[in-house]
Amino acid sequence: MKTEAIKDFLNSMADSIEKEKIELFEKIIDSSEIKQYENPNEFFYAVLYPWEKFISGFLKSTLNANRDVEFIWKNSEFIDRHFRNLFQKYEGSACCADKSRTIVERLLKYYANGEKIEFDYEAEYTYHLPKKIFKSHDHIVQFYEGLKSLLHGRPEKYIESLKVVL
Repeated sequence: MKTEAIKDFLNSMADSIEKEKIELFEKIIDSSEIKQYENPNEFFYAVLYPWEKFISGFLKSTLNANRDVEFIWKNSEFIDRHFRNLFQKYEGSACCADKSRTIVERLLKYYANGEKIEFDYEAEYTYHLPKKIFKSHDHIVQFYEGLKSLLHGRPEKYIESLKVVL
C-alpha cells in the first residue's frame, strides 16, 4: 500500500467532515471533554470502539486484509516490542529492532500470501536475521499466536510459546 494513497484517503475524508465535527474533535483532543466519561468502559465504547471499527474497515477496503493481517497492522507495535525485547535479551541489543521488524514483515507476508517464513543466512547481509531465537517458521508463528491470545486476555498460548522458544 502506498503512502500517498493513504494520505489522499485521509485528506479526502478530513475534507468531507463538517466544521462542527472538527470543532468537537478539537475539544476532545484538548481533553476537556474526555472528563465526561465516568469509567474506561464508557470511554472505550464512545471513542475507541468506533475508531477501531473505522480502522478495521479501512484495512479491509485498502488491503483486503484477513483477520491476521488486520491484527498485525493494528497491533504491530505490541508485536514488535515483544520480539525486540526478547532479541535484546537473548541476542544482544545490536540490530534487535531490525530483527523484530523483519519478523513482523514476514508474518504479514505469511498471513497475506501464505509465504512460509524462511531466512537466507547465506545472503550478503544478515544483520536483520535472528541468530539464536525465532529462527524457524513454527516458532515465530507459535509466538505470534501466543501474543494474539495474550492481547485477548488468554495468556496460556503465550506462556506455552515462551517455553518452546526460550
